Amino acid sequence: MPVVPPAVAEGVRTVEARSRSGIIGGVRILVGLMWLANLHWKVPPEFGEPTNSGLYKFFDAVTRNSPFAPFTWVVETIVLPNFAVFGWFTLIAETIVAMLLIIGYRTKLAALGGALITVPILLSVIYYDRADEWSWAYYLMIGIHLLLLAADAGRHVGLDGVLERAPRDAQRSLLPVGIVAAAIGVAGLFVARSVTFIGSEAALLGSDAGFADADGRLVRRWELKFLWFNPFWALLTIASGVLLIIGARKVWAAWAGGAGFAALAVVVFATGTFDYLRDDGVVQVVSTASNAAVWGGLAIVGLLVARRAGAPPTT
Repeated sequence: MPVVPPAVAEGVRTVEARSRSGIIGGVRILVGLMWLANLHWKVPPEFGEPTNSGLYKFFDAVTRNSPFAPFTWVVETIVLPNFAVFGWFTLIAETIVAMLLIIGYRTKLAALGGALITVPILLSVIYYDRADEWSWAYYLMIGIHLLLLAADAGRHVGLDGVLERAPRDAQRSLLPVGIVAAAIGVAGLFVARSVTFIGSEAALLGSDAGFADADGRLVRRWELKFLWFNPFWALLTIASGVLLIIGARKVWAAWAGGAGFAALAVVVFATGTFDYLRDDGVVQVVSTASNAAVWGGLAIVGLLVARRAGAPPTT
């Protein structure tokens, strides 16, 4: 049996640990993006009730096709008569789960929340009219959230782990965060070049691909709708991202960048909706929650790391 030099063995262990951490963190971010990509069609303030569309249509279908009688009673007696309240609760809850999983903050709570939210989603869509839902998708959703909880995934490429570091080390983590934020802004500026500088109309940063069927109708299959931008929002995103980059060395800039993203998140969430001009020329009204989730997450990172960077070093 050949003897492995201690330095080589230590190197292997380091690579394994970093790879494991990267995989756990990457899966957590992927799950957060899944929630993010499904925020746009939960459109306030009516959430599809007047036209029996959007979020409303799935819960209305429970009254006709339900896999679980107690759930039907809850939907008929509590949810549907108060659907606007329920719609806002759903939108806010899913926005928070998406935001916290992407940045890896309070990850155990976010993962548990994601698993719990998946249960009513499963019960409301599994027998939806004319749908062919794959039930295992929702079982796997529950399972992956429980795995993230058990792995304490926020300690891996996440804010939970960053806040456990020494103040100076935590502050340096703002460099990659700021670079990613600024890059998102640059990409947003590119996709938004066809819309007005500021206003309710926005352009999609993501994918909205499809194909034409035999009748020439556009059938959409590849929908990764993450963020929407006008040029003004894109420039503000770039500016706040640059402040986070500077914040890796200067605490004041971390505070400023976090505050900038917080202001963006609050304003865009308060607007509720905007018009998205699709590539096939159709104007679609979408929710602003996905933008609020990303900007809110970047605000949390900037502000909490700034506070950590200002803390006295531990001995």
